[in-house]
Amino acid sequence: MAILECFAAPGNLDEPTDADAQAWSDRVSGILAGYTREHPQFYDPTQADTPHTAQVAQVVWPAFPARLLNQATSQEQRWALADSDRMKQDEYCEWSVERDDDGKIVRVTFTSEVLEHWKHMTKPNKDRVINLYREFVDPNVGEADLFDGDRYLLENDFNNSTVGRLAHLIQGNNNLFAAVDLIARATILRENRNGEPVTHKQALVVCAGLGDPFRNSDPNIAAAVNDAARSGAEIALADPPGLYLDGIETAGFRTRDGTAAATFWTIERGTPEHTVRASFAVPQRLGYKVGDIELNGRNIRFGAQLADRVRVRVGVIVKPAGHQPQPQPCGA
Repeated sequence: MAILECFAAPGNLDEPTDADAQAWSDRVSGILAGYTREHPQFYDPTQADTPHTAQVAQVVWPAFPARLLNQATSQEQRWALADSDRMKQDEYCEWSVERDDDGKIVRVTFTSEVLEHWKHMTKPNKDRVINLYREFVDPNVGEADLFDGDRYLLENDFNNSTVGRLAHLIQGNNNLFAAVDLIARATILRENRNGEPVTHKQALVVCAGLGDPFRNSDPNIAAAVNDAARSGAEIALADPPGLYLDGIETAGFRTRDGTAAATFWTIERGTPEHTVRASFAVPQRLGYKVGDIELNGRNIRFGAQLADRVRVRVGVIVKPAGHQPQPQPCGA
């Protein structure tokens, strides 16, 4: 048995000092606290033991927004819709597209970085965030572009577009708090008015108000957690807490020179196991661009064509326990 000393930063990113690392861990525990008090099968691994035999379940879903699948009459229309607005990118993954002067795609950048960590990084000073913007978004970013006094502008002009390079998630449902809320409340079993257990993932989301049944993420997370809770287990958000890019599937890609398209996926922040930022771009030395690559016989003209192939995931600890959960009615 062991108690986690402190939560690591998303992606196991380095914190400048031990005090910064502890401040982030305390912030996460603060988010968890209200839920651990109200949900006996949800726990904080920095406050309660996790046995070495506990399993970490990885819940995986597609990055392309499921709700757009029924809002378009063609593939190109749905790709264009997804590329048009970050507010439509609601699967805990957002992306932006860079093009050359002829409109050909040269790079698509994906992020799953939660806003809570970016808020954390503004303390005790702003330089950390400003320098990250200059490194990953635009070298010309200044303090006035990102801050109103001491308040960090989450949807600043450099992080509210699908054009260029983005910094972190901004869509209203794409944050750590939303993921914690969903996981904690999904530990409650549900039954319909006839006393029958509700287990179908979309039905469970509707019954318990667990997010949006038309997303890929919410129903998959809710169903996986609810199924584990049914066994009497306790559930926790795995360390490091966050949402992660689970790579890109490159079957069907055809490059000009035969180079494996998988080599164009570059992890920019995080680790291969916990990636929070990645880009897809052809090295300049090869003499062609992303827009010259064919995917299932079509040239890549939208970032969303790649989002179709990107996966997102969250890790949850499933800790064996002796709970005997009693189902609650829908809406309770």
